[in-house]
Amino acid sequence: MKSYLSAVRYAQIALGLGNPHMEDMARLEYVIREVKRLKSGPSRTRLPITLPLLTQLRRSWVANRLRRDALMLWAAAAMCFFGFLRAGEVVVPSDSAFDPNVYLSYTDISVDSHSFPTYVAVNIKASKTDPFRRGVTVYLGRTHSLICPVVAVLKYVVEKGFSKGPLFVFEDGRPLTRERFVTAVREALAAAGVDTAKYCGHSFRIGAATTAAERGIQDSLIRTMGRWESSAYLLYIRTPRDKICAVAKTLLGDHK
Repeated sequence: MKSYLSAVRYAQIALGLGNPHMEDMARLEYVIREVKRLKSGPSRTRLPITLPLLTQLRRSWVANRLRRDALMLWAAAAMCFFGFLRAGEVVVPSDSAFDPNVYLSYTDISVDSHSFPTYVAVNIKASKTDPFRRGVTVYLGRTHSLICPVVAVLKYVVEKGFSKGPLFVFEDGRPLTRERFVTAVREALAAAGVDTAKYCGHSFRIGAATTAAERGIQDSLIRTMGRWESSAYLLYIRTPRDKICAVAKTLLGDHK
């Protein structure tokens, strides 16, 4: 249905009849939503990785003897949580699937200051909701706490050093794939006695949104952080960078 509607939209634009916007056609949107609900199978329950679980992951990995691998896993987890990212946006799908034009590499990481960075900027070149690969910059703010995405990412980058290829790579040269990332997360949680059956790569994004709502962060900022496209008007809102960077500290609240 969406493919046919896209063709109709293209034809209308090509004929100079204007660009129809879905949000202006509420009845059509409701019809599509209902059809999707009726045709879809049972939804898969995915639990959020919240701050206590994130803390457990850090504790488990930092205590690991494989220092660089532990730093890598923790950096990837912190980036996913504080950046409201999908796991697929920070890992590669397979050992041989790395494409520098799509997946994260060393050059996609930057800071505002080399002496004392207050945020890390991550260039996400492609994602599920960005089929034309326009790209977006995600900001991870410093929290001044043990749970800090800036410290986590920069410690790993310094340990790893500059090299071509995927950003997240095991010490033995294997790239961090979704399967390896999820497996590592589940193993760390299982070691703490957590039933891991309903945790996946998407759990970080769900956990970030859940925690943000609990902390009272306004809905429009949550949608901006998560780049949810359900509200098209957010594309026209220019959220100040310092406000985005402050979300990381707000997520922690009084947590140490």
